[in-house]
Amino acid sequence: MEMSGRSFAPEHRAAGFARRLARGAHWLAIALIGAVALTCASQPASAVPSFARQTGQPCAACHTAFPELTPFGRRFKLSGYTLQGGDPKIPPIAAMLMPSFTNTEAPLDPGSQPPGTKTNNNLVTQQATALYAGGIYGNLGGFIQVSGNPVSGQVWLDASDVRYADSFKLFGKDAFWGIDVNNTPTVQDAWNTTPAFGFPEIATIFSAFSPPLTHVESGWGQQVAGAGAYVFWNDMLYAELTAYSGISKTGLEALGEEPGPTPDLLNGVAPYWRLAMEPHWGDHYLMIGTFGMYGQVIPAETFGFGFDDYTDVGFDSQYQYDGDKFSVTAKLTDIMEFQRLNSSFAQGNSSNLNDRLNSFKANASFVWDHTYSLSAGYFSVAGTSDAGLYSANSLTNSPDGDGLIFDVAYLPFSHGSPSPYSTYNARIGVQYTQYLKLYGGTTNFDGSGIGGTHNASGNNTLFLYAWLAF
Repeated sequence: MEMSGRSFAPEHRAAGFARRLARGAHWLAIALIGAVALTCASQPASAVPSFARQTGQPCAACHTAFPELTPFGRRFKLSGYTLQGGDPKIPPIAAMLMPSFTNTEAPLDPGSQPPGTKTNNNLVTQQATALYAGGIYGNLGGFIQVSGNPVSGQVWLDASDVRYADSFKLFGKDAFWGIDVNNTPTVQDAWNTTPAFGFPEIATIFSAFSPPLTHVESGWGQQVAGAGAYVFWNDMLYAELTAYSGISKTGLEALGEEPGPTPDLLNGVAPYWRLAMEPHWGDHYLMIGTFGMYGQVIPAETFGFGFDDYTDVGFDSQYQYDGDKFSVTAKLTDIMEFQRLNSSFAQGNSSNLNDRLNSFKANASFVWDHTYSLSAGYFSVAGTSDAGLYSANSLTNSPDGDGLIFDVAYLPFSHGSPSPYSTYNARIGVQYTQYLKLYGGTTNFDGSGIGGTHNASGNNTLFLYAWLAF
């Protein structure tokens, strides 16, 4: 969203020899989400509330420029989304709508754009989302999204997070512990340095080429179910361990996903880990952390060749000044993916047995009076040249690419507005993405000679959006 946005990159999905073992976390997730759905259905929907209506706080209490979290917002999330203070009679139900306009420097190749749209200058509503966001019962809370794409007509269970949290004493210091269930690795994270809520928080659905990403960024979102535990100690140290299993093709289709005829399969249980330390003084907060995930994949459901092993190791840091009049947030994220391509190499689909892929992001935002947001970021992807993996898009068989992203946004309701609009929110923005290099080149990077978006600059994108929450 993602509020995690939906990823349209190829996804890696579940099954394999050890599927029965892995299904434990998967069915626990589905059971909890089903229980939440029943809870929502049993309450009168007399209004359209959100976290702000539940807590009685304006959106600016939890967000600098939503969805980027403030220190208060991070602690609200880690404590289970259950803080009260608003109207307890109104269930925490919300909705989002995302109309947008996209212009690329060169038109997309005919037939490569979503059905029913043009090769350029598309004005669409690219996503509509209904959410249960808040307390469920006691210490149980959640953030559950069902999204639809009006362009394609698809409806799916979007990135969602259900957790039980409670406080306790550890070594004489206050702490939170929690149990978390989610369907997208890093959606549960409280910092905006990890992929699910990282910059840019919203992106167009119209693009021709973009650099390949690591699996923790693009390979598992809404394709897995995970259950894990975490602790947040002394208002400073966070640790988490979560186990993910794949969801079967039938299960994905039931949740609205489109796994395709030959999806990749996640074999067994994939562990995810997270450590972060956030010392702070006054209004200044500094976080240094690491996260990672390991998964075994059967490419395209082709058995008999073993597995491809992916180990993603990320390092991240964030500095945030959270003042009354303005806020500043600076973030760094570096993810290294180590690939042992046993199956792909044996099938002749990769040229190397061992590859590496590195994804680096640096970005910063300035928000004035919780109303005006300026953001800028740099991204870079670099890795091992591999003809089997990249020759279709790269004349040099390279995954390398980098670029810049700029975003300017207006948030008219973050302070809170007169009733009945006091808890509405909106982010109205202009975003520009400039590609400096794609797949190892700047001009004719795939050797096609077609021009247009087959040059890096042809993919430069002007994106106008309105992100409406109510």
